[in-house]
Amino acid sequence: MAHVTILYGGRSGEHEVSRTSAAAVLTNLDKKHTITLIGIDKEGAWYLQDLPEVVPAVLNLITDAEKRIAVLPGGGLIRSGGTPLPTDVVLPILHGSFGEDGTVQGLLETARLPYAGSGVLGSAVGMDKDTSKRLWKHAGLPVVPWRAFTEETAPDIKASAALFKELGPSLFVKPANTGSSVGVSRAGNPDELQTALKTALKYDRKVLVEKTITGREIECSVMGEEHPEAFPPGEIVPTGGHTFYDYDAKYIDSDGALLKVPADLDENLSAKIRDIAVRAYSAVGAAGLSRVDFLVEDGKNIFINEINTIPGMTAISLFPRMAAAGGVDFTQMLERLIADALERAAGREKLSYER
Repeated sequence: MAHVTILYGGRSGEHEVSRTSAAAVLTNLDKKHTITLIGIDKEGAWYLQDLPEVVPAVLNLITDAEKRIAVLPGGGLIRSGGTPLPTDVVLPILHGSFGEDGTVQGLLETARLPYAGSGVLGSAVGMDKDTSKRLWKHAGLPVVPWRAFTEETAPDIKASAALFKELGPSLFVKPANTGSSVGVSRAGNPDELQTALKTALKYDRKVLVEKTITGREIECSVMGEEHPEAFPPGEIVPTGGHTFYDYDAKYIDSDGALLKVPADLDENLSAKIRDIAVRAYSAVGAAGLSRVDFLVEDGKNIFINEINTIPGMTAISLFPRMAAAGGVDFTQMLERLIADALERAAGREKLSYER
């Protein structure tokens, strides 16, 4: 039994998704634990929340000034009146910027609070699609060909034409540091590329332009610390007019995609994907849990697309479903995350930080 604090909401464009994921986590968390909810509003302020008698599909977030929560360096979580808020371990159910990118992880480290999931480095690297691709390429892992740009270096119309010659007739453009397909679009000519770049640059200062890989969208859940384990992969089949798994298909259109768990893959291909997923997870320093996303071309050519170090936990999310296919149900998954977090924190506390 532990005092478990669930962090949800946050400043990113995935605020609502986080609230939905957190509701699923609260529903499935073993009730032997003492549970505390802290909601982070879109301005970044933290508020203590009441536990609902019946968990809604999307957790509420009440911004009551008397329930503000502060983080005290070296001293954990503090209520507005100055009294400590008992916390043994934090579950940061925060997607995207200011939650999945190492910022909250660094804050929790400073407060000496154990937390589930990747640490500062793994979170930051996993969030930055350009940096993670560079590490995977260095490790000899297959990645989708790409170029990275900032607003200052983004190609004009003339240079855009050259990009199509370099990467192919169809390109994907995405912010380097967002998730849930926020700001992602496809371009088939230089004019569309200019529009796509402007869209992506609204969400991040660095953007990626990638070759379009036509193939199956396969995802693989990975859990663990020193010896990570990959679960049977799942597959996403966009439907209802969606040409790829965009934000609407993920969270708004209930008929936006067909989700298959496990994916219909031959044994050798499935094993290869699981092996690459574990290697990709380790290469970026991920821990606790992650979902590694792939594109499989012509039934054999595997490309890593990206990694999500705090994957979605909603009712339709693939991560918990893939874990279940591997024999680990939602509640067991959360128990493993809590145990790993406490063990990692205990090991960190044994280290010497003085000469």
